Amino acid sequence: MREQKFGLVINPRAKGVYKRYILSQRKFWEAFLKPEQYEVPESIDQTGSALKKLLEQGVEVLGVLGGDGTVNIVLNELMKLSPGKFPTILPFRGGTINALCNNIGTKDSPEETLRKVVGISRAHPTQFFKHLIRVTEDENGLMTQRYGFTFANGVFPKIFQVYYSYKNPGVGAATRLILKIFFTSAFRPGWAKSLLSPVEMKIEGRSGEIMSGKVRVLAVSTLESPTLWWKPFGPELNGRPQFHYLANAMTNPEVVLNMFDLFIGRSNHAKHLVSKADELKVECDTGYVLDGELFSVGKRLKIKIDIGPSLRFISL
Repeated sequence: MREQKFGLVINPRAKGVYKRYILSQRKFWEAFLKPEQYEVPESIDQTGSALKKLLEQGVEVLGVLGGDGTVNIVLNELMKLSPGKFPTILPFRGGTINALCNNIGTKDSPEETLRKVVGISRAHPTQFFKHLIRVTEDENGLMTQRYGFTFANGVFPKIFQVYYSYKNPGVGAATRLILKIFFTSAFRPGWAKSLLSPVEMKIEGRSGEIMSGKVRVLAVSTLESPTLWWKPFGPELNGRPQFHYLANAMTNPEVVLNMFDLFIGRSNHAKHLVSKADELKVECDTGYVLDGELFSVGKRLKIKIDIGPSLRFISL
């Protein structure tokens, strides 16, 4: 690692970073890196200029200290900058869920990861190539394009709104929400029904319609485990230019009867389709979640999801 030029971008607004390092003034990166080796943009809008400074220095390995949302912001800003050569991305566990870190095997604390970068601790670098998905939304002719790893709509925007209403979103909050849905489906069916009710949606692939009508969820990802323990997709992609997708159109009683299998990602129900593709077209009005961030909630959209570029990631 020491022979490659390293730069670190830090999101001080990421919940894990703010709570652990900014509030407590434990800015550990200052002890390991020179000031020109890291950037701490004060707002999301400044992320692009921060990345540009690091790229102009010839950074070959770009560390990202934040959560999955921070990684998403950085990757989208990199796409806008379109450098001649993309740096290798080293994500740090600075978020609440850290799905990307979980998928590539980054288990160390941010402090230990940086010690490995600078050579204080022994590193065993492993490289991965991961495709991004490209989400192009069409809102009455207004086109917007975003990149990420995991897309979900249907009930997921409502679930994430509840999740983000918790005082301290994170693994604990996510677990409490899942258990609440699981146990209240029997005792407070009205609350669970309002959260999990299917929505009008149309999903098409290259060969035609996949599902339409009342659809509960569409989830698309190039990660094998898009969040926590959930591994609903089956065999890994192993770098193929495809994404996993899951489409579910179960009725409420069917969801209740199969809820445990759905939560652990092993349902074989006829209305629970799991497959792979390289392009989907979706019409819905729920908005969507991309790498944990909410977009276009409540808007009627036409969305195209296809394969984006393959980037190099590293775990130490």
